[in-house]
Amino acid sequence: MWREALSVWKTSLGENYRITLPLLSLLIFLSALTLIPAVASLAVLLSSYLMFSFTLFVAKSYVRAGGRLEELRSFLRRATFGQAVSGYVLETVAVLVAQTALGILALFIALVVFTAGGVWSVLLPLLEGEVVSWTGLFLSAFLAFFLYFSLVSSFPLFFGKAVLEGEGFRSTLRLFIESLYRGLSWRTFLNVDYLKSSLLISLLSLLFILLHGILLLLPFALFAGSVLSFLTLHLLYIFGTVACFRLLRS
Repeated sequence: MWREALSVWKTSLGENYRITLPLLSLLIFLSALTLIPAVASLAVLLSSYLMFSFTLFVAKSYVRAGGRLEELRSFLRRATFGQAVSGYVLETVAVLVAQTALGILALFIALVVFTAGGVWSVLLPLLEGEVVSWTGLFLSAFLAFFLYFSLVSSFPLFFGKAVLEGEGFRSTLRLFIESLYRGLSWRTFLNVDYLKSSLLISLLSLLFILLHGILLLLPFALFAGSVLSFLTLHLLYIFGTVACFRLLRS
C-alpha cells in the first residue's frame, strides 16, 4: 500500500503543473497573510480549504480511475486549476467541519492522557532546566508518539471512507465521523500490509513535521512551512484513500 500511496502522491503533484504551481503559490501567499492580524484567521481557513480541496479532488479521481495509475494520470492531465479546487466544495467543507470536531475531541483526550500519565510533571521541570526522571521522560515520549500515530493513522482512514462512499455535505460529514466507531477497525488490525504501510507513511510524515519545525526557526524559510504542511497532509490523506480503497474494494 505504501508504494502505491507514494506513487499516487508523486503523480498528483507532478502530472499537471498548471494546477500545482498556482496552488503552491497561493499557499505561500496565504502564509504571508497570516502575519497580518486582521486577515490571519481568514488566510488560515482559505489555506486549509485549498489543501483539502485539492487532496479530495485527487482522492476522488483515484477512486474514479479504479485505482489505476495511468487512468489517474489521464484525469489529472485534463483537469484545470478551477476543477481541482472547486470540484468538491461541499465535500471539502464537510471534511473540514468533521476534522475540526474530531480534532477538538482528540485534543481533549490528549489532555486527559497527559494528565493521567503525569506528563506535565515531567515537562514543566524540563522546561525550567531542572533534572527530570529518565523513566518519566521515556513514558512521556511514549505517550506522545502513541497519540501521534493514533491520530495520523485514523483521520486519513476516516477521510478515505468518506471519499469512497460519501456524496455531498451530509453524507461525507456523517461517514467521516461515523468511522470513529464503526467500519474499518477489524480490517486494519488483521492486514499486515496496512499496518506496515501505515507505520512507514507515519514515520515519513513525522520527518516532514520535524523539518517544518526546524524551518520555523529560520525567518527566511518561514513561508516554506506552508508547502511542507500541504505535502504532509496530502501524503497522509492520499494514503488513507489508497488504504480504504484496497481494504474495502479489493
